Amino acid sequence: MEIILQKAVFDDPKIKNYITRLTVNELQNLSNSCYFPDWKKHYFELIKLTGLEESDIKSFAKRFYLETKTQLNLDKYNKSSMLTGDVGSNFLIILMHHFLKKRDSKTFLMIMIFYMIRQYSNNLHKYLKNYCKDDVFLYTLNHLNRTHLFIREKGIPNAIFHLANAMKRRFMDGIIEADPDKISAFIFASRTSINQSLRSFAEAYYKFDKEGKSIGNPYETEDGEEINPQELEKGSRIADLVSKKICIFKEIDYKALEDSRKLTKINSSLSVLIVENLQDVSLITDVKFIIELFLKEATSVKQICGKDFLTFVKKLMGIKRTNKKIFFKQEINNLLIKILEKTKYKNKYNNQTKQTQFQINSFLSFYLTMYTRNLIC
Repeated sequence: MEIILQKAVFDDPKIKNYITRLTVNELQNLSNSCYFPDWKKHYFELIKLTGLEESDIKSFAKRFYLETKTQLNLDKYNKSSMLTGDVGSNFLIILMHHFLKKRDSKTFLMIMIFYMIRQYSNNLHKYLKNYCKDDVFLYTLNHLNRTHLFIREKGIPNAIFHLANAMKRRFMDGIIEADPDKISAFIFASRTSINQSLRSFAEAYYKFDKEGKSIGNPYETEDGEEINPQELEKGSRIADLVSKKICIFKEIDYKALEDSRKLTKINSSLSVLIVENLQDVSLITDVKFIIELFLKEATSVKQICGKDFLTFVKKLMGIKRTNKKIFFKQEINNLLIKILEKTKYKNKYNNQTKQTQFQINSFLSFYLTMYTRNLIC
């Protein structure tokens, strides 16, 4: 590892910016059916920022794994491993190691997420290499077993993020130590983790396709009411913009913050704590989804930009019983828990009364919806 690090000239600011934007965009694109993430063009752009050549990565791979248990076993049976020799995987691992040595855990996680996105893409190409039908893909995603990773984590982007964090916990030490055996184990484990989920997804996909099952009209509400595709696309664009402004560009709407705090009567320090910790790229999918739910539930402009706004948001947060598996109030709470887990306030929140917890949840709901309202109205 030291040989290739000495040869490299890392442009850290540009690499960090490129990999963060790339990872966030790809996570969002994974919400689309039949989306196959690209790699080659990004690989060539990224490698330019390191001063390395592809031949350097290939030489590293041949050198680095020579004495690993995996390679020794393969040599014993005259076999070679395409996995440990993969140029793309090794390049991303070199970047992970570099940023861990710089104590930049945020960039390390971004690279890890993109590494898992690439594993997803490779396996998706393998299982759906002949063709992919959008309507069958959507139908499959909506009819998987409840224990399936894509269902349990509420979508493919969240599943990828979940796996990336699991790999981080298991292999971060091995990557920073540049331990060939541990990194070799990481390469095989990361592939296996996503391969299992995609294999079962593909089996269900081909079964449903053979049976002629698909989403007839993806632009329908649960009651069968048609939604204007242009309006749906517009709502998605707004949600995309809001989530990027908050989570990537770390913009704060101080008017929305203060108005939300006054409405819910939570203290100033807590409101600032929530808003500042909301500025995390790992939360972008959650924020985008919540804004999409908010806009989808609205039946009139008045509920977003008019006098009915407060009543509408209170109604969304006041729901107590519903047959829906996914709903606004629940997603707000899920996001709040993710935010508080990064702070020392988590234990205090758990010991608060139900009423106080509800006020804190309501603050987050008002802040996000007011942020959206102030942006578009």
